Amino acid sequence: MARRDHLTVLFHAAAGARRGYGHLMRCGVLADALGADRHLSLRGASDSAAVARSLGWTVYASAADALTRCEPDLIVIDDPSVATAGRLVRLARRTGIPVASIHDLGRGQVDSDLSIDGSLATLVRAGTDLRGPAYAVLHPSVSAWRRRGAVRGANRVLITLGGGAHVRAMGAALADAIVALAPDVTIDIAAGFARGRRPALPSRCRWIDAPDGLARGLACATVALVGGGVTLYEAAALGTPAVAVPVVRAQRPTIRAFASAGAAVGVLTPRAGATVGLAAWHVADLLTRPAAAARLGRSARALIDGAGAGRVAARLRALVAGRTEVRDAVA
Repeated sequence: MARRDHLTVLFHAAAGARRGYGHLMRCGVLADALGADRHLSLRGASDSAAVARSLGWTVYASAADALTRCEPDLIVIDDPSVATAGRLVRLARRTGIPVASIHDLGRGQVDSDLSIDGSLATLVRAGTDLRGPAYAVLHPSVSAWRRRGAVRGANRVLITLGGGAHVRAMGAALADAIVALAPDVTIDIAAGFARGRRPALPSRCRWIDAPDGLARGLACATVALVGGGVTLYEAAALGTPAVAVPVVRAQRPTIRAFASAGAAVGVLTPRAGATVGLAAWHVADLLTRPAAAARLGRSARALIDGAGAGRVAARLRALVAGRTEVRDAVA
């Protein structure tokens, strides 16, 4: 394999209406950071493949098919399934292609050549090669808006809870609850990728589509109401005061870590029925206490610098270059 600047990378991601699209979006950020075309092996239903294609991915029937057709220099896995990731690692070993794996909270570790976990929480395993929030893979627009500086509106809330099917019902319920406490608020709700009807919203509230990321919306928000995934890290990097709600149980350790660091307000009530009301109360409270909200944003901004994608891309290039040099020496 000749050494070259342009890499052909095969990404593998898990995505879907139930698990969300965070893994797929993270792969897209890394593809752009590497200057690589979007080649994808996908674990998900047919609607997930349609979403991926709408985002510019070439989706292959299987990883083996992709290896034959795109002949990658590198495989990057972003899938919490140990069984699936393990099979891909073994396939990479048989074909001599270097393989990197991306994890959250130390989950799904496999024997890859480079493991990456940008989690703030301390559950990251000691064997991870790149660990901690310096390696959180965030959209490049986050760094751009961080350098530019936030331009926050008054009483402006952004609700973004991931890309799955839960977003619309939960987002509408949260908007209703927030407006009941703060009638003069303006609310944008990221609609996600799920198909179907969008519920009606109160006055001064709207659904938005954000296929290119939410950095601008976060930078302009007085308060963000987010899940415990990548958008929580993006809000932190931008210094946006955030209230975080676990969309799935696996997000609870991340939210707890941000809350313990004074970098977000965590809504971790054990009573599922209380989540919407409590989250709305915290949002309204931050809107009425700008000094407290500003302190929260400053603490968050100090934890996450938003430059992790560039660091990870550099290490991925080094991984491929090192493997190429070994092959050249053997040849």
